[in-house]
Amino acid sequence: MPQNAMDNPLVLPMLGLLAESPRHQYALFAELRDRYAFLRVKTSTVYTLVGTLERRGLVELDETVTLTKAGLAELARRVEAHLLEADPNADPKFAIALAYLGVLPREHAAVLLRERAGKLKEDLRATSEVLRRSGVAELHMIEGHFLASRLRHDVAWLNRVADRIDRSELNWP
Repeated sequence: MPQNAMDNPLVLPMLGLLAESPRHQYALFAELRDRYAFLRVKTSTVYTLVGTLERRGLVELDETVTLTKAGLAELARRVEAHLLEADPNADPKFAIALAYLGVLPREHAAVLLRERAGKLKEDLRATSEVLRRSGVAELHMIEGHFLASRLRHDVAWLNRVADRIDRSELNWP
């Protein structure tokens, strides 16, 4: 459990779900549990985080939990940060950030995806160079070949999505 409640991996999806629509606390818990079961959502954690988010002015709590303008800005900040920094293959923050890509302006989202693809392409170049220089049988570096394949896929996928955003093929909220 993170020392700072705002570092909890549930904060991003909570803000994201509230950007979709206000919810009662239990409905927020239930939706988090259903959509993000891999985060092992607990009722007490959600209720505690709602209190933290309210104290920070990111949500308002009456009958329902409602995202504030500050909460929407924080969601956009987290989406951008996780798209650029989280490991797409080892950190669920990246996939969750993709889920809320629509909170960013269309053009900015495409730029961020291309920027991340560029960083992954650099990783691919470095991995490919290690493989090229190793001079050992493929089987002895099979994990490197797996990583290179995954990086090629991720670079291509991110660039395709950015192109689709640019061509307005994805509906934007």
